[in-house]
Amino acid sequence: GVPGVSVDVLVEPFYEWVVDASGIKGARPEISGVTYVDDPMPYIERKLLTVNTGHSAIAYLGYARGLATIHAALRDAAVREGATKALEETGLLLAHEHGFDPEELREYRQKVIARFENPRISDEVTRVARAPIRKLGHDERFVGPALRLMEMGREPRHLAAVVRTILGFDHPQDPEAVELQETIRAGGERRALARYAGVEEDHPLVDLVLERSDPARG
Repeated sequence: GVPGVSVDVLVEPFYEWVVDASGIKGARPEISGVTYVDDPMPYIERKLLTVNTGHSAIAYLGYARGLATIHAALRDAAVREGATKALEETGLLLAHEHGFDPEELREYRQKVIARFENPRISDEVTRVARAPIRKLGHDERFVGPALRLMEMGREPRHLAAVVRTILGFDHPQDPEAVELQETIRAGGERRALARYAGVEEDHPLVDLVLERSDPARG
């Protein structure tokens, strides 16, 4: 795994087998479905910023719309568009930092979303969205890429819109959701977001998140 980034897909909706070839001596065995790479880190990050970011984005946007499952959430036009646009932003980052071909990334995103649409492996949005404080973390799936995009001079407004919905996640059976809402009630959204995202209260990302109305709420 990658330090500081959690992986929590219950039923893995996207299967890929990337093998670090740097330690293989001689011929590489031909195994169906295996991709050999000299540096696996870009592919690990591609998975994290597409599968994990996408799964969570659908969950938070879906929860905001009162939808129960990932499958149902993806059938909602606002949720689908919000999640897709957020993944287009992470795709910009992946292309810039790792040199992935934009068309290859677009096809990868489509494969991932197609697997999320499968009702047989659909998950409850409240489970996928659990632990919102952790997912607001500085190096996690939303804030992390958003900060790096801002360093590139980009405005990650769709990632910011998803972060906005995380602040509204109030599932009563989720201890972190309860804590998050208590923190917001005590000091406001700006202070809570800055605290959990590990940035200053006047950081441009905080401004961007809080100035955006949540697209999933209409």
